[in-house]
Amino acid sequence: MRKLITLIVVLGLGWSGYWFVGSQGHKTAMTKWLDDRRAEGWQVDYSDHVVRGFPNRFDTTFTDLQLTDPETGLSWQAPFFQILSLSYKPNHLIAVWPHEQTIATPREKFTLKTDDMRASLKVKPSTALALDSANVEMGGAVITSTDGWTAGFDALNAAIRNAPGTTNTYDVAANINQLLPGERFRAIIDQGGTLPDQIEALQFDLQAQLSGALDRIAIETQRPDVTALTIRDLRGAWGELEIRAKGDMTVENAKPNGEVAITARNWREMLALAVQAGAIEANAASAAEFGLGLLASSSGNANALDATLSFSNGATFLGPLPIGPAPEIRLP
Repeated sequence: MRKLITLIVVLGLGWSGYWFVGSQGHKTAMTKWLDDRRAEGWQVDYSDHVVRGFPNRFDTTFTDLQLTDPETGLSWQAPFFQILSLSYKPNHLIAVWPHEQTIATPREKFTLKTDDMRASLKVKPSTALALDSANVEMGGAVITSTDGWTAGFDALNAAIRNAPGTTNTYDVAANINQLLPGERFRAIIDQGGTLPDQIEALQFDLQAQLSGALDRIAIETQRPDVTALTIRDLRGAWGELEIRAKGDMTVENAKPNGEVAITARNWREMLALAVQAGAIEANAASAAEFGLGLLASSSGNANALDATLSFSNGATFLGPLPIGPAPEIRLP
């Protein structure tokens, strides 16, 4: 019995020592990262930084945290922010945000309120902390701008993972339900006010090939470029408007080259909305409507369209018709 008690005491002391060393390591690493950002010119402020969770967790909590990137002018502020992990799985992190936080740009400031917002992050066990997988969940989100508009959504689920058996290639998927697009967006897209208040659903499933890994270096120095993009499934529904898309593209200097198959219901209304938003020139849209109308009629349903959206030499084509410049594809 005495030997058993001695063994338990020794193991307890050993684990306590491991937790203490590990918690100090967590705190030191986070403090160093923030100090490095300060050295780069960032504004980094917080009133408290503690690590708790003995004996099985490392729970890092920042109080009154504010980060500002001088290069982009972006700033984020929250009354608290938590990074949680099990002490025996330090490469699996859980991030927890408060119910209210502030995001500022050089142009305007946003207040984000949520019923719940958290993320799970798994990194590969190396100093580079390369992404293995991550997911984000948000519920009851309301975004209010100092410019006077409000938007939000009922639920968001998003996930990313390093595609199995690949290097620098990532599977990305997201689903947003009951999206309130906000007055500013509606004023651009739906000037006639003909669409419902809510976008029922938006979802996508894609694979992106990058020029480098998503790791600590990508966050601290420079984002990798997107070199190829496969849209497995993209779909959305807003009232009577429905759209689906699939396709493959290569990307060079942020410009895509490739084709995307589009299936659209009530496509004429979509084309009109695109003209209102300035995404397509009126002359190009008129020519496109005539040609696509013939294509849709040949399928037996004039309101449904199966067409190809192609990108080449910096331009976008709907079927054979040019409709504008190609979009730029970059990581945020």
